[in-house]
Amino acid sequence: MIVRRVILATVGAGVLLFGAAPGVGGSADGFEAFQQQRQEAFAAYQRDFQEAFEAFQETFAEELAAYREELRGRWHETLVSDRHRWVEYSEARDARTIVDYQANRITVEVPEEEGTRGLLRRLDALMMRSLDEAYARDEVTRRTAERVGIELEHPERAGERRVLSEITPDDLEAMMAHAQLERRTEPRDRAQRPVLSLSVPMPEARPSIKAREYQADVQREARRYDVDEALILAIMHSESSFNPMARSHIPAYGLMQIVPETAGIDVAQRVYGEPRLLSPEYLYNPRNNIRSGTVYLDILQSNYLAAIEDPESRMYAVIAAYNTGAGNVARAFVGRRDVAAAVAVINGMTPEQVYARLRRDLPYSETRDYLVKVASRTEAYRDFY
Repeated sequence: MIVRRVILATVGAGVLLFGAAPGVGGSADGFEAFQQQRQEAFAAYQRDFQEAFEAFQETFAEELAAYREELRGRWHETLVSDRHRWVEYSEARDARTIVDYQANRITVEVPEEEGTRGLLRRLDALMMRSLDEAYARDEVTRRTAERVGIELEHPERAGERRVLSEITPDDLEAMMAHAQLERRTEPRDRAQRPVLSLSVPMPEARPSIKAREYQADVQREARRYDVDEALILAIMHSESSFNPMARSHIPAYGLMQIVPETAGIDVAQRVYGEPRLLSPEYLYNPRNNIRSGTVYLDILQSNYLAAIEDPESRMYAVIAAYNTGAGNVARAFVGRRDVAAAVAVINGMTPEQVYARLRRDLPYSETRDYLVKVASRTEAYRDFY
């Protein structure tokens, strides 16, 4: 299922039509024909873009299901990477590393015959894993990208920056003092195989350390797009627990959980001046991801929700919209996806009333909980700064 490279060709057609405008005979009928051509070209582009992303989603789901099936012969629980957890397996699928960012814990599991040396060797390799290496080892995403033929015109690679750059050798030594070693069995075809599992806690201050690591990137993009730095950090914390290899089932990627479709339509247009279906490799790069998330926040606050007069009320609406879209925010106020009508209601309310209405009437419990987490963390990160 190869997605044909029609997106930029369609946009290019629109550019050609725009360039031809002065040549249209100057009549009202000619201008109307020109406008209709532009609208038809843009509608065709939107259809092609949507088809491209749907093909990507379908292929991702197929590859994820196939990958889980490969793991079932080796593991009782087929853990895979998600928003708050980064999981890697060995080529033979008989060893794995799990970085659980919410539990703040690393677990390494190997066949018993590898012994404690095997555990420590794989733990050391995990500590040194670069972002580019981690992307290359993300088999589900890599297979999906290869099948649909996603390419970025000018990819910006993440380089040798370590995924776990917040953990120093001294930290690792302290972590090992609290290590827990366990022996258990996992499946091997129809039999059982003994496995050694080593679990170590990460530093309690890890989220703050990671926030400081990204602070320069956050400040640069916040100033460029006039977005609250504390809000950016609060969303990163809530979306991924500062997991740069975060990947959801949608799929969305990276620190701020960017969906290629949304980023391609809204964000890439702002950043690059043309729509692009951004690749997972691009979105795994923390700098690209922070830029994309910040641009999307700016689009929400400066375009979709700009007419909300009170800055605090607007912030609450933006937080909810980042998770569920501006249309669902409108439903909390007017029962339908009419943003203009919702804004009129919001402007007659205090920020406290807006927050309470969103907490009560947002369509999804996930978004209601998300609003609470991000709003409270935004205040905490303002103190952090």
